[in-house]
Amino acid sequence: MAVMLSVSIRAQEADSTAVVTVSEVVTGDSIYMEAMDTTWLRAETIETPESVPQDTIEEKGTKLSGQYARLKDGTRIYSDTVIYQGMNLKLDLANTILEAATSKGKILSFEMAWNIRLKQRFYPTLEGGYVKMETSAEGGLHTGEGGFFRVGLDINGLKKHPERLNALLVGIRVGTGLQNYDLTGVAMNSPYWNGEKKMDFMNQFRADCWGEVVAGCQVQVWEGLQMGWFVRLKILFTRKVSDDGVMPYYIPGFGYRDETNWGFNYYIGYKF
Repeated sequence: MAVMLSVSIRAQEADSTAVVTVSEVVTGDSIYMEAMDTTWLRAETIETPESVPQDTIEEKGTKLSGQYARLKDGTRIYSDTVIYQGMNLKLDLANTILEAATSKGKILSFEMAWNIRLKQRFYPTLEGGYVKMETSAEGGLHTGEGGFFRVGLDINGLKKHPERLNALLVGIRVGTGLQNYDLTGVAMNSPYWNGEKKMDFMNQFRADCWGEVVAGCQVQVWEGLQMGWFVRLKILFTRKVSDDGVMPYYIPGFGYRDETNWGFNYYIGYKF
């Protein structure tokens, strides 16, 4: 397979202008030419014309043909007509550190996120994690462990550009947290006991659901390495308790039991 690369280079010399036209036939994987302003141009044979849409990308004064082109630093750039444009796998650092610090090591949480990039604009997202907790509230002690996951969609607010992988994101999530827990020393007020009585609730299971509005960013640091953060407003949907149970003090993925909660994540990840 051969790719024809034609570049016009204009050089200024005194009062005259010289125009040089360079044409090369590329038969290997790639070719580089250095223009007068030291700009590197690269054309790369990617796949046979029969197997990919023949989109073209106008970038750095040349046409790059095929489903995607690879820049000098290894970054892939896509035509806007290509729907799937890679995926990101991210590990959360902030929430793990904040939970451990504020609870003095009694709440340990781990969280990861995965999303895909569609047409430089949309990011379907799946997030999940695990929490082990021992926390006190209202005189009682909550101990347990559980997992959570969230699904949602983010939209990139930055102007589309095939080479820029940075994103300013806003989106929504629906989350679910599942846990097994024990509540001990819970103060219960009842006319039957003529006042307050301490009670224990052992081997409890609970599933909770909530919604989130999120905003944040995703920045390419070097080649596939990415970092980013999210701020979350969480709204709890499951606020009722069964007749034979009691509400937990802490919900995996949501936080302490309130009608609303705030969250913060700082991710480090890699784009594939």
